[in-house]
Amino acid sequence: MKVGIIDVGGGMRDIYGCGVFDYLLDKKIEIDYCVGVSAGSANIASYIAKQRGRNIVFYEKYSFEKEYMSFNNYIKNKSFINLDYIYSTLSNEGGKSPLDYRRNRC
Repeated sequence: MKVGIIDVGGGMRDIYGCGVFDYLLDKKIEIDYCVGVSAGSANIASYIAKQRGRNIVFYEKYSFEKEYMSFNNYIKNKSFINLDYIYSTLSNEGGKSPLDYRRNRC
């Protein structure tokens, strides 16, 4: 039987989702089909790469950095949260929390 999962995100509310995916990794539960939206896609990417604990840092630590979330971001980019900082600066090779892109290939 094939098993699928959907994580619809929800910005900062999806901290719950990152815990669910860490639990799945802890229990070695394999999901065959994954669909993620927004923060949910980040949680799923870390799950697929088997990077347990990676996403909680984004909620508990990086979210307090002004580059991540601030009124200045809103003035400059019309968005309170700087998605380029999250999904590029922090997540790319050389970033503070790089995603293992090699493990993420299907």
